[in-house]
Amino acid sequence: MKHKRITSRKTIQEVRSQICEVCGNRTTIEPHHINTRGSGGGDIRENLIQLCTQCHINTHSGQYPTKEDCLKIVAEREGITYDEAYAINRRAMGYDV
Repeated sequence: MKHKRITSRKTIQEVRSQICEVCGNRTTIEPHHINTRGSGGGDIRENLIQLCTQCHINTHSGQYPTKEDCLKIVAEREGITYDEAYAINRRAMGYDV
């Protein structure tokens, strides 16, 4: 049975900011999904990070910030450990952790 992806426009708007969480530059784009929507990544706080256009391009091309870097930043923002953020995302994607 396929897991249903968590969707929440409200959560996306809650995470949305005018400042990139990586470099501090101004941004107007939607928050980035650390685990992509296509791979089952949900609209949960632990999977969303506000990036500027350049940081967004960099992360998709495998440069800094990497997926792991983004997850570390989100974990700190949410007041949890990297391992907790990772586990929350895996469970939200339907994996046993």
